[in-house]
Amino acid sequence: MNGVDAERFLMHSTAGCSVPQLPRHGPRVSQHSAATMGRQQIRRGRHASQPGAVGPSGQAGPPGAFETGREAAARELLFNRIAPVYDQLNDVLSLGLHRVWKRAAVKWSGASRGGTALDVCCGSGDLALRLAQAVGIDGSVTGLDFAQEMLDDAAARDRDLPAYWDRAPITWVRGDARDLPFEDASFDAATVGYGLRNVADIPAALSELRRVLRPGASVAVLDFNNSGVGTPSDDFQGWALHNVVVPAARLYGMQAEYEYLRPSIQRFPTGRQQERLALEAGFEAAVHYELAFGIMGCLVARTPQR
Repeated sequence: MNGVDAERFLMHSTAGCSVPQLPRHGPRVSQHSAATMGRQQIRRGRHASQPGAVGPSGQAGPPGAFETGREAAARELLFNRIAPVYDQLNDVLSLGLHRVWKRAAVKWSGASRGGTALDVCCGSGDLALRLAQAVGIDGSVTGLDFAQEMLDDAAARDRDLPAYWDRAPITWVRGDARDLPFEDASFDAATVGYGLRNVADIPAALSELRRVLRPGASVAVLDFNNSGVGTPSDDFQGWALHNVVVPAARLYGMQAEYEYLRPSIQRFPTGRQQERLALEAGFEAAVHYELAFGIMGCLVARTPQR
């Protein structure tokens, strides 16, 4: 299978990269039931995976990564540590297909020429750089992350790109997804790539995204999909992490850091839970799309028109 065929294969469940049509008023879930069901399910997930829950190799990743009150600092340390090999491992482990899913996320965010876009948990800058192309030279992009070494890598990549690229300037900001350092209604589009799962307070992060987006703007949240224990995609995902991802990371001296993935995915809200949490946060509509036959997923949420 060549690269093009592989991309088509793993993008099959996205129906291409067309912009999804969100329901005008979102799924039919009342505010009361959304709040109650979402909080109960997230609370159950936390109780089911208390600190000490083990990953595929008998560990739960770096110390403190799942301990209340310590998780933010532990995860910041984790991402600072993996920064030097992050892009290379992404290419190896996804066969380069993470680029396909990121292109879809940028399109689904609604980023367009001349707009202002935000990439939260920007990591090494992949999505921010794609947003910069989408909004063009007359637009602007901000990339935010809590890991300084990731931001340093992102800024270096930005500087190394050819000057003739038709892309917006990018401002790199160190900050917290739970308390974004921006004014209300500052951005026309937003993305979060493989980051929401690592935020200590997901509802707070969604509320902040809602706050900084302009009326009618959208956010696309790309991440591993928690399809539920016992589903075929969950079984395959677990197998791949245990037999492919962690062994590959071990070659780079990053075994514990990548053993973090499996328990972090199991604690991550399911697609339906993400939709409800987005509605709780004040988005008008929210739909979660499964990608790569349920291995990945993308939440697309839109703010009210006014």
